[in-house]
Amino acid sequence: MRCTAWVSLVVVVIGGVGSAADRRADDELKALVADLKKPDAETRRKAAQALSDLCKDGDIDPAGVVSDLIEALKDKDPIVRGEIAEALGFIGTDAKAAIPAIQALLKDPIPEVRAKAAFALGGFGDDAKGAVTDLIPLLKDKDGPVRASAAAGLGEIGPTAKAAVPALVAVLKDKDPEVRLNAAAALGGIGKDAKAAEKPFVGLLKDAVLKDKDPEVRLNAAAALGGIGKDAKAAEKPFVGLLKDADEGVRGQAAVSLGRIVADPKLAVPALAAALADKHPGVRGDAAHALAKFGDDAKPALPALTKLLKDPDHGVRVYAADAVYEVTEDAKLVLPVLLDGLKNEDPFVRGDAAHTLGEMGAKAKSAVPAMKALLKDENHGVRVHGAESLYKIDPQLGPELVPVLTDGLKNEDKAVRAEAAEVLGQIGPAAKAALSDLQALARDRNKAVRAAATEAVKKIQGK
Repeated sequence: MRCTAWVSLVVVVIGGVGSAADRRADDELKALVADLKKPDAETRRKAAQALSDLCKDGDIDPAGVVSDLIEALKDKDPIVRGEIAEALGFIGTDAKAAIPAIQALLKDPIPEVRAKAAFALGGFGDDAKGAVTDLIPLLKDKDGPVRASAAAGLGEIGPTAKAAVPALVAVLKDKDPEVRLNAAAALGGIGKDAKAAEKPFVGLLKDAVLKDKDPEVRLNAAAALGGIGKDAKAAEKPFVGLLKDADEGVRGQAAVSLGRIVADPKLAVPALAAALADKHPGVRGDAAHALAKFGDDAKPALPALTKLLKDPDHGVRVYAADAVYEVTEDAKLVLPVLLDGLKNEDPFVRGDAAHTLGEMGAKAKSAVPAMKALLKDENHGVRVHGAESLYKIDPQLGPELVPVLTDGLKNEDKAVRAEAAEVLGQIGPAAKAALSDLQALARDRNKAVRAAATEAVKKIQGK
């Protein structure tokens, strides 16, 4: 496990929007939908499973097929019903017309179908709030996977599922570890609204689930309490205990959550400072990242944090630099570490270093020449992220960054396209040269990219 990353960077290749690959995907989509109407059950099953896989990454244009998929929810074969429900959930908002039909499947006689439908409803987020009352009874379903999927679905629906909090608290004692895990994560997804059951939830979570024999349950319980934030302060002491957990993932999540719940500095800072010496670099990085949340209150940890500026792990050094800066606001102290990070062979480290420099704003102006080298980085994600950070350091550089960001709009990686669009929107009218490309991207096959491009067009046009 590496440190929790601020950015998602992958080595990708340039490809045009509306490429031959897109056309092949469209042809495949149409062929699979046609197979759903064939009499042979095995053909329909294979088509349904393939459709679920195709929809999972959001890289399809669902226009024109949603009605066919909704019709397939009536298929007599349970595998087809379940897989198509899941496919529609992956499509999400663009297929919200399917919510009533998927909600009806929550009463399907086949457990696998109920589980798939419950999970799928989570994909619609707040749009599926009307399904909450039907999902809650499934937390008592006799089938474990159904209970687990119901919990997962409620968590993905989010804060509007707050009516489910008491029932989710109850299944934190479920005999199935996956149910306990998903219930804990769901309560975190519902977030501050889980405050309605604050005392029973926090008490049960910290006393039972944080001690669960399954490390993944402990990890998700820690994440859930972190999601609730300051209202989970009653879990401060158990979190400190988890910093010594046998599982490094749990130790790291405990550190992250201590930062999120705004824990008492007198309790949390010494424990996090001790975690800076953890044998696992991911935990050291998470502890440093958490300490950054405490600002001046983390001064007692400053000697240990400063020591990490020379940590053998390059990612830890960058996280430590961020924390040291948050505590001291001493740009000179951390700039050498961050500048070194910009040249690291790991694109994650280069991206994280660029992020911290961007957050420093004008105080990082001396790093601009080195940052500009990122505009020609071999990794397309690093180039776009570097451009974003340069704009934060000096907004006057905006027009100079437009070509790099416009190039990012054509990247095959949807995260790169979305980030490039968002930054162009931040630049505003000065990015008008990218307007036509953004308007084309507003028809992108990925819904997140479409949303980012549409918003950027509005900002550039001054709307």
